[in-house]
Amino acid sequence: VQYDVGRGSSGFFRRREPAWAHDYPRAERNFLNIIQETTFVDSQTEGSNILRLNDPEIFKYPIAYIVEVGSWNPTEEEVAGLGAYLLKGGFLIVDDTRNERGNEWANFAYHMERALPGLSLTPLEHDHRVFDSFFQIEPLKVIPPYGPRNPQWYGIFEDNDPTQRLMVVFNFNNDIAEYWEYSDQGYYPIDLSNEAYKLGVNYIVYGHTH
Repeated sequence: VQYDVGRGSSGFFRRREPAWAHDYPRAERNFLNIIQETTFVDSQTEGSNILRLNDPEIFKYPIAYIVEVGSWNPTEEEVAGLGAYLLKGGFLIVDDTRNERGNEWANFAYHMERALPGLSLTPLEHDHRVFDSFFQIEPLKVIPPYGPRNPQWYGIFEDNDPTQRLMVVFNFNNDIAEYWEYSDQGYYPIDLSNEAYKLGVNYIVYGHTH
């Protein structure tokens, strides 16, 4: 998902890429190759779909992925587009967000309340179906790549009911795409990169089957 950043945020990281493109395109390319090799999902390994939330094209795709939502600043049209997308069956994966500046969680929660009034972030139980939709995963083994942090998983459910459809999954205090980006360079241990890939595969399979 492409987006603009809020006032007071530079929205740029290493390599001077915009916030929405953090880890792109290497992480996406590596991950889509894994999807193609391990599942029957027809992934597009060359090229990608970069869309804004108010683009009608987004309704052609069951899954959307967004990162660095601590600086996310959607317009009214984008908020409305996101809400409609999720309520019509879309699944949003949120990655690479931590609370080192103290406001990242608050920013994301605020904009999700705009998109889905009355629905709130709920801690995901470790036995939720998303963690065994393809691989069986122990969530706490998906360790953040940037030092000792407490990884947490949250979701937004239809009617705030954990027995109903999971519309949003939020990797808080984690960045699984960091592992994807560098998995072909030996920068991180293989076992940790594998766990990050397995979690991503589960998200894709869950999004296609729910």
